[in-house]
Amino acid sequence: MKRTIPLAFLFTAILVLMAPAALAQTPDEGVDIYNQSCARCHGADGLGVPGKYPPLTGNPDAADHDLVVDVVTNGLSGKVIMGVAYTNEMPAFGNRLTPEEIQTVSTYVVELSLSGPSTAPTTTVPVGEGTALVGENLFTGSSLLSNGGVACIACHQSGQYDRLGGPGLGINLDGIVQNYGKSGFISAITDPVVAPMIAVFADHPITEQEATDLAAYLEAATSDTTSGTSVDLLIVVGVIGFIVLIFITAVVIKGPQNAYVEKLRSTR
Repeated sequence: MKRTIPLAFLFTAILVLMAPAALAQTPDEGVDIYNQSCARCHGADGLGVPGKYPPLTGNPDAADHDLVVDVVTNGLSGKVIMGVAYTNEMPAFGNRLTPEEIQTVSTYVVELSLSGPSTAPTTTVPVGEGTALVGENLFTGSSLLSNGGVACIACHQSGQYDRLGGPGLGINLDGIVQNYGKSGFISAITDPVVAPMIAVFADHPITEQEATDLAAYLEAATSDTTSGTSVDLLIVVGVIGFIVLIFITAVVIKGPQNAYVEKLRSTR
C-alpha cells in the first residue's frame, strides 16, 4: 500500500502536465489559426483559387501531417498538385507562427484534406501577355483593380509618376522587374509577404493578369527612364561645366587687367 500512493501521485502529475498540451491543440484553435493565416489564399472551405492557390480539401498531399508542418514552416514553390501546376509561392510561416501553432493548424489542414473530394477545377486559368498601357492605367488608378485594391501610385513611384504619399511611402519601383524577374515580381504582389502589402491587399488581392500588366508597364517605364535620364544628365552637366568655365575665364582675365589698371594709376 505504501507504493500505491507514490505511483498514483506520479500518474496524476503526468496527466496534469499533459493537459496543457492537449488543450493547446483544440479543433477550434486550429480553425482560428487557419482563418487568420491560410484562408485568404486557400479559402475558408479549403478549395483554393484556380491556377493560383491549390486546394487543401481532398488534396492527398495535405493528408501527410509531417509534410504539412514542413510546408507551413519553410514554404513551397513550383508544386504540381492533382495534375495542376501552381506558380505562386507559398510563404514560410516559421517566423510568424509558433511551433505549437504550426502543429495545430497542420492538424486542421489534415482534417480538411480528409473531409471529402475536392471540387476545385483541375485546369489553370490562362493568363495573357502583359500590356504596358493597361499596366500604366492600373498603376496610376486610371483603371481600377478588379478586386478594389488601391492603385500603386498611392505609395510607389515609377517612371514619370511620383507617389501620392500613401502608408509607408513605398519604394521606387524603377528596375524592380529587371532585378527580381517577372515571375518573382508577380508572385510578390499577388501573394504579398510584406506587412504593408498584406494590410492593403489581403482582402483585395491583385489578380495574376493585373500583375502581368503591371510588370509590362514597369519594364517599359524603367527603360524609358534610364535612357531619358542619361541624356538629360549629360545636358545638365555640360551646361554647368560651360558656365563654370566662363566664370573661371572671366576671373583669370580680369585679374591681370585690374593689376595693370592699378599700375597705371600708381605711375601718374
